[in-house]
Amino acid sequence: MRVILLVLLGSACLSEQPPRDSEEALEGAASAPDEHVTGSGDAPAPPRVGSADGPDGGGDATTPGDEPPTDSGGRPSPDLPFPGDDFSDDGFSPDPDADPEGGVDDDTPGGSGDEESPPAAEPEPREPGVPPPLPDYSLGECPQLIGGPTDGASHIDGFPTGEDSRSFRLLVPDAYHRDESGQPWPVVFGWHWLNASAGSFIGEGQLESAVAEMGFIAVLPEMARRDGGAKRFLFDWPFAEEWGADAELLFIEDMLACLGANFRIDLKRLYAIGVSAGGLWVSYLSSTDLGNRFAAIESLSGGLGQVPFAWRMDYTPQPHKFPAVVLWGGEGDWLGLSFHEASQRYRDELLADGHFVIECTHDSGHAVPPIEPPPGQTRFTSLWRFMLDHPYDTPHGTSPYLQTGLPDVFPQWCRILPAP
Repeated sequence: MRVILLVLLGSACLSEQPPRDSEEALEGAASAPDEHVTGSGDAPAPPRVGSADGPDGGGDATTPGDEPPTDSGGRPSPDLPFPGDDFSDDGFSPDPDADPEGGVDDDTPGGSGDEESPPAAEPEPREPGVPPPLPDYSLGECPQLIGGPTDGASHIDGFPTGEDSRSFRLLVPDAYHRDESGQPWPVVFGWHWLNASAGSFIGEGQLESAVAEMGFIAVLPEMARRDGGAKRFLFDWPFAEEWGADAELLFIEDMLACLGANFRIDLKRLYAIGVSAGGLWVSYLSSTDLGNRFAAIESLSGGLGQVPFAWRMDYTPQPHKFPAVVLWGGEGDWLGLSFHEASQRYRDELLADGHFVIECTHDSGHAVPPIEPPPGQTRFTSLWRFMLDHPYDTPHGTSPYLQTGLPDVFPQWCRILPAP
């Protein structure tokens, strides 16, 4: 089955001879660098994790005690030649300090077999407009989290979660510590594109400026790594290699639990955004119970990916109908798969499920959205503004924008979609 999947994927859209207009975007993509672990090899002991002067790098993630099964119901094998994202022409680019091999351990189990996945459990019923309470930390007492207002001060390394140890960036603006009101703060979780890093997201997304200007805390997970530094998942996030999804979802809940134990956070203003591979992962997690925690979700060149005859992501409706932005680069948004089709599928599923959706379609393909910064503001103000304008108790399928129209900070190629 692994050989069949390789052949199908290769013939479907992963040819070594891409269309001419994609050659520049794909140059070096299959071997695009991904971030090495350059921090300390010894995880800090609880109760203190991270420091304001953290090292530059990702931390020392360890392999969980239980290896995933070798047969995973026909999901893509981790050694599929899926190319890495390379947005060097438009600002987004792989981490310059990365492993040039872009390696995944050879012993990473792959998908094979014809087993069907068990049916998903029914989500718990919840009162509309009321977010779930903070989750319990999987290891009891949370470590102390510090973070900071800049990339260099935001490293959290050696964070214990389940049977693992992970890293993430925690951007906390100085204004948070000056705020004596006691009011909780919004939190944005963001997942980076393929072969990049949380630091890449901070830099390209101008997040140091955004958290200061817009007044929120940002949490940027690093991809999981194995002993020795090789990344655990070929695609950075387990939207295809689903044997790792449970541990990844637990990591998110543990970050949230310990964020709540260390900071004043507003459970009505938790948000998620993902770019490319991170956008595919955000679309995946929005189909799980974890999606019920987010007040709004944004997918940038993500969506419900598929490779004909080999692999397909499906959407599972959840009780909370979060407002969403689905943004992509038009018909030319292709890199290993059609993000144009993936984004359209996600958009249509959300609309059919009763979500309020803004569609943003530019013409730059699989690249940085050509958003002009509003005068005196950070470049992606529109994306953060959308989140903050939609708290958790926004009635399902509605938005203040239905009365006011889109704010002027949105590009002209964004529009409110009518309900089906």
